[in-house]
Amino acid sequence: MSRLAQVFSNLPKGQKAFIPFITAGDSGLDNTYDLMQTLVDNGADVIELGVPFSDPMA
Repeated sequence: MSRLAQVFSNLPKGQKAFIPFITAGDSGLDNTYDLMQTLVDNGADVIELGVPFSDPMA
């Protein structure tokens, strides 16, 4: 079982997961780790980490 599947299977019945999204490097790479740790400390079940890119066709 994947770690993500484990998170969902360990939730009590009817409870939703808290899954915040952050962009890596927003306000500096040094702050990304601190922000992720703060989210975990405050109950994040999963963190979706976006990777910024530049694509003129997007």
